[in-house]
Amino acid sequence: MIQVCCYKGCGVVYGEKEPFSDKSVTHGYCPKHFEITLNEVKTHVERLAVKTLNFKVLLVEDSTLFRESFLSTLRQRFPSIEIEGAGDGEEALQKVEILRPNLIFMDIRLPGENGLELTRKIKASHLGIIVIIFTSYDLPEYREAARLSGADYFFQKGSSALEDILRLVESILPPRGRVGK
Repeated sequence: MIQVCCYKGCGVVYGEKEPFSDKSVTHGYCPKHFEITLNEVKTHVERLAVKTLNFKVLLVEDSTLFRESFLSTLRQRFPSIEIEGAGDGEEALQKVEILRPNLIFMDIRLPGENGLELTRKIKASHLGIIVIIFTSYDLPEYREAARLSGADYFFQKGSSALEDILRLVESILPPRGRVGK
């Protein structure tokens, strides 16, 4: 598997490059740009956190098993933040209006409206909400479509991505939301 950094045209090849017989390419962030991305998200959300008393997260994901598992992981790791889930676009839009989340993890493929269209709608009426596309489909055309829809960041699902996501949430939480603070 060859990995290519997609941060603002970086294009650096990183990660495992052997065996050469596997010519598939995936896009993500090289270690340098992953840290920059975390800092950008942190800065953006810290500005929001100052304006709100409670930090709130919404996960929009149609797979009940994945949604419940991810929500459980977030709740265990961050017990003082409000975390909700939505299984489709209609439910997501309702929860955005009621919850007013600071951060949304958005899957692309959802029943009804897809996550990219939902992101457009949410960003049109709630510019301050951070939307992170969180999908299994790490394709350059999806990254570009996510950017055009107004998404702030794009992360691929997977076991290695989970720790990156937990680090991301940890880095953007105000101290009152962190475990042991």
